[in-house]
Amino acid sequence: MSDSKSEANSTPSQKPIPKIKDISLMKAWKESKAYREYTLFVQSLNRAVHGRKNSDSVPISSTLDKLMNLLNQLDSFIDQCPPKGRSRFGDAAYRDWHAKLEQESERLLKEALLEQYHQYIEELNGYLCDSFGNSTRLDYGTGHELAFALFILCLCKIEALTEQDSQAIVLKLFARYLDLCRRLQRTYYLEPAGSKGQWCLDDYQFLPFLWGSSQLTDDGPIEPKQAIDERFYRDLSNDYLYLGAIKYINEVKTGPFFEHSSTLYDISNVAHWSKVNQGMLKMYYGEVLDKFPIAQHILFGNLISFDPTPKPTGEGLFKKPAPVVSQ
Repeated sequence: MSDSKSEANSTPSQKPIPKIKDISLMKAWKESKAYREYTLFVQSLNRAVHGRKNSDSVPISSTLDKLMNLLNQLDSFIDQCPPKGRSRFGDAAYRDWHAKLEQESERLLKEALLEQYHQYIEELNGYLCDSFGNSTRLDYGTGHELAFALFILCLCKIEALTEQDSQAIVLKLFARYLDLCRRLQRTYYLEPAGSKGQWCLDDYQFLPFLWGSSQLTDDGPIEPKQAIDERFYRDLSNDYLYLGAIKYINEVKTGPFFEHSSTLYDISNVAHWSKVNQGMLKMYYGEVLDKFPIAQHILFGNLISFDPTPKPTGEGLFKKPAPVVSQ
């Protein structure tokens, strides 16, 4: 993760807000510091997990371990907010869970992070609270997944997480995030946000397919055409994000795979995982980052900046913004 850090910024931490108000601002988004840093960040993590399994022993820092515990505590909130009964659009008990998230999130972040990072909590909290779905619409989608990835990027930019955490970010922290989101989806019947039905990659997620296809190398244990076959993915789903996502789809959807997940079915006909991964990266830009219905909800602050991209400086991601100067 070496070439994605923007210039040091002396602006204090601030509550992040949406700034892409209409489609005319999409060009500014794609030319922003945030877009460049985030896309390089995604690519860096994609390289970091190449050929690695979720169960591999990788370095786990104290901070990352505490963030795992934060997700465990959010998971426990589900038990404290039992379902009330499914209505036409989800279960209203999800609003109770989300309210508890918003009530407890700053405390949980203070417990997870060293005191030197507490000055960033207001900004971090905006991304964390946006990572698990919308409590008004009772839905969840790739925009919420993007918010969690931006939350992680923020932690890297302030150096709460370091380059040594790269593999664990995906294989441990993001994998745990997925487990929590899937439990939320199934417990509260969250609607897919912006799903295109059978023609979308997945109702809820994208990054498990991107990073997961990097885990599965061309000389690995399974070919793309075997990834949608339960005989092959059943015993490997805990080790590979891609296969875990396929398994989850088949648990929540009925009927032939080629009917309810036609895009993934077509992708299974690609000969090599390296080609699948290249295609997933292009698709992530086209179907997530460059789509106004998703981009309009992206939050911007000091760490995730809507300012134009500066000329390359060669600085790395893992460098704190400059200290706030008292006036």
